[in-house]
Amino acid sequence: MTSDIDLRPIVGLLSNESEHVIEGLTVDAIKKHRTLVDRAERLFRIAHPDGLLVDKHPSDAHVAYLEATIEMHAQMCALTTLINILGRTPEV
Repeated sequence: MTSDIDLRPIVGLLSNESEHVIEGLTVDAIKKHRTLVDRAERLFRIAHPDGLLVDKHPSDAHVAYLEATIEMHAQMCALTTLINILGRTPEV
């Protein structure tokens, strides 16, 4: 069963794949997500060393942080779908 937030193309793509294949993809996605979170956090610290988000004129570093955060959240949607298809969170 899938939820409303699942990415239907991924659900269809993996509908005939084994649990072993889906688990491997999910583990890889978890590792990638951790890397993307670390990157977004690092870019936030560079763009906002004082921890504040108030900028009237965003810097290139702030835009890079925004791009990294969007990429991280987009990948998180795919990861959530994989976990839902697998039915559990695998050990990494």
